[in-house]
Amino acid sequence: MHPAELAILLHRALEVRLARLQELLDKDHWADDAEQLHQVRVAARRLGAVLDLVDAEVYPGHKGQRRALKRLVDILGLPRELDVHAGHLAVHHREARTPAQAAVLEHLLEHVDRGRAKARRTMEKDLARLKLPDLGRLLEVPTLQHPFQAVSLQEAAWACLEPRAAAALGDLAILAAQEDATALHRARVKIKKLRYAIEALESAFAEPPEPVLKALRDLQTVLGDHHDRAALEALLWELEAQLRLRGRAALCGGVLELLGEVAESRRATFERFAALAQGQDPTAFARTVRPALGLSPAEGFRA
Repeated sequence: MHPAELAILLHRALEVRLARLQELLDKDHWADDAEQLHQVRVAARRLGAVLDLVDAEVYPGHKGQRRALKRLVDILGLPRELDVHAGHLAVHHREARTPAQAAVLEHLLEHVDRGRAKARRTMEKDLARLKLPDLGRLLEVPTLQHPFQAVSLQEAAWACLEPRAAAALGDLAILAAQEDATALHRARVKIKKLRYAIEALESAFAEPPEPVLKALRDLQTVLGDHHDRAALEALLWELEAQLRLRGRAALCGGVLELLGEVAESRRATFERFAALAQGQDPTAFARTVRPALGLSPAEGFRA
């Protein structure tokens, strides 16, 4: 059970993030627009991050609300990923050096666009079946059974952040030593959740936590870029295999040329991540965040 001061802080963060999601969901045809779809997904993730911080037992229907939000994020996942692929391929198409390269990229864009259309049809059906619970119920004032506890708001905030920092930053040195796309994507999700948690708890800080938020944003961005390139690379290998089976040698050659460029970009992105990851670990996080909360850094970090 959180102390009352932290519970109130989190409830206010919940109000802001819920209002943002409801505002986006109330827009007509939001799912038809790639950017609005992305914003809804981000808003649902931000709201979910706060729900992961609150005391679930004092919020009516918390489990069902959290499950529905996760389902919403999952439904929008494939359309969002294909939108990103189409964007990257469109950039390559604009920068094509020869008519042959442009023709190959036009073929790939047509393939991805067919996939996007199919994914959106599936998304529309899934959204129609998705029954989001009454999100407004989350704003019902919870009953604080034990509101007075001998712990400060700052110590309570650190207790929320400490395990999330261990999960997000504990393995960065290992991840930076050898490229593993799947593990890097999981790390990005954890870093994003840590960042959202800090943002939700921002008013507990004695000093603005912008330096640590910037470091996390930089890590999240480079890992997002790496994931986009790794996912596009996997898609291109799949397309190359299909074209090879159909005897389309010229198109295969063009796809392989593009694959070389994408792979080189992915490797460069991994190197940027490895550079950013240096010195980023739970102990360094504690040395920065605890003083920003107004706490002594002397206690260190509990593994």
